[in-house]
Amino acid sequence: MNNKTILPLADTVICDTSHLCVIKISGDDAQAFLQGQFSNDVALLEERDTQLNSYNSPKGRMYTAFSLCKFDSSYYMLLPKEITDAVFKRLKMFVMRSNVSLENISEHWQTLGVAGNDLVNTLENQNITLPENKNQAIKYGDSFLINLSSKTVNEIPRALFIGPENKIVDIKNNLIENIPFTSSEHWKRLDIQAGIPNIYLNTMESFVAQMINFQLIGGVSFTKGCYPGQEVVARMHYLGKLKKRMYRVSLDTKSLPNDKIFDASGDNQQSVGQIVDAQENESGRWDALAVLQIAAAEANALKIGAIDGESITVETLPYSFPADKE
Repeated sequence: MNNKTILPLADTVICDTSHLCVIKISGDDAQAFLQGQFSNDVALLEERDTQLNSYNSPKGRMYTAFSLCKFDSSYYMLLPKEITDAVFKRLKMFVMRSNVSLENISEHWQTLGVAGNDLVNTLENQNITLPENKNQAIKYGDSFLINLSSKTVNEIPRALFIGPENKIVDIKNNLIENIPFTSSEHWKRLDIQAGIPNIYLNTMESFVAQMINFQLIGGVSFTKGCYPGQEVVARMHYLGKLKKRMYRVSLDTKSLPNDKIFDASGDNQQSVGQIVDAQENESGRWDALAVLQIAAAEANALKIGAIDGESITVETLPYSFPADKE
């Protein structure tokens, strides 16, 4: 176990979110361009709204899972720093003669997370009113504040400030007088608790949308037009039988994205899944999201790293799987 203090997820805190980068997409053709690239229906994204999305390979495998925001008629992608350059370069390839501007603005735009069970009251004590609905944003000075949690779902309330660096620093300095500041790993644990996957370099092009529950958390549209990988995703939705999906799990040993998982209930020596993300919690265990063969998850004899590795416990998610497992 490391020496830094790991706080319970229920604590109301400010989170370092410097692991996120911001790509700005603007121009007269921006909506049409993004509609042809991303998995969700960008045409439905209204001003000051946020939408879960993915950018896929032609084989339907995800390059990245991310939030797409619309502020002042421009679009903003929020995605992990370690894959931003690769995603940016690929998007740039397809702009061609479209009236679209792509900018990695992370050097002068930043984000700042706030979360915890007493989040609403804590912000109100600072004269900050959280937007009413999940994925809605309000203007806060020269920045924006996005509500990332639903009142009807059992998840930790949280929100994200996004804006020019100097404004985000001012917000942090004002809040930190009354609210503890913690690490980006805390924010990633909140993603895990909410069942929201992140894609990293180790897992790029590993997952089709349904493997990481994107059809359950509003990250894919099955009624919009074509985008890279759309045929694969649609075929799985309409014709296929889902054999793998994402679960929330816990384990006693350190784990990293793409670590393999095995099933000790039978004679199968092959991996039955892999870690999507894992973060240490305050008890010294590890919280994780894992893509698993459904049959192996139900057998409940999962091991990390090898057939005789440490045991993995399947936990609950804040959303349910369809009864037919499709």
